[in-house]
Amino acid sequence: MPLKAPCYIPLAGLKDFGRLACALERAPMPSFSLTLGGKQVLAVQLDILNGRPVIYYAEAEIGPNTQYLAYRASGGMEEVTLAEAVGNPTFVYSPILKVDRFPPALAKNARIDKKKSGYTVIKLRDLASLAKVAAYKTIYEEAPLPLFYSREEGNRHILGTPMSVNENDSVSYYYYVALDGEPAAAIGPFLRYSSQKPEQPTFTASLDEHGFIYMKVVRLADGHPLVKSYEG
Repeated sequence: MPLKAPCYIPLAGLKDFGRLACALERAPMPSFSLTLGGKQVLAVQLDILNGRPVIYYAEAEIGPNTQYLAYRASGGMEEVTLAEAVGNPTFVYSPILKVDRFPPALAKNARIDKKKSGYTVIKLRDLASLAKVAAYKTIYEEAPLPLFYSREEGNRHILGTPMSVNENDSVSYYYYVALDGEPAAAIGPFLRYSSQKPEQPTFTASLDEHGFIYMKVVRLADGHPLVKSYEG
């Protein structure tokens, strides 16, 4: 099968990238340092859609001695820095792999018609339903799925996550919930959820309360290029 050009999706900033690559993971994802559109970026591949890599990225100035992205979430505060070595045990570290050259297909950013070639979209009714989708992997002691926050056409705010029904499924789904004018400032970096308590999930900056499942919320720089959300 010929290699397909990836879909590169920009994140809101380096803090969102650090959260995506490192937060709540058993082992942080490796970060790729590369040049995209003439800019230096850090990137991680998170999915494959119809044989096409789905890669999320953020701009970052990588110095010649930079080797790691360091991330820490503590006391309701997040820190993301670039480091030359693994030195502080209170941080987790994503190793930065500096790409010298990609195959030509991977160096291109695919232009995709989200209506025809994007995810098969499923709109959910509430945050609790989305939290159940994102948290299902915790049954197997794996990290929950990341939730992506984006602002779509018509000033619609959505929160969603990609998930296939099973590993052999040829269809890739994107489950999302509309946030009904939720102000961006009210969207915390994590969503807190409990299957043991009769309360709706809430956004939070803190990971300190026990008895909850936490899911990371990652902001996109723009609308999701692979998601055609429903009107209304």
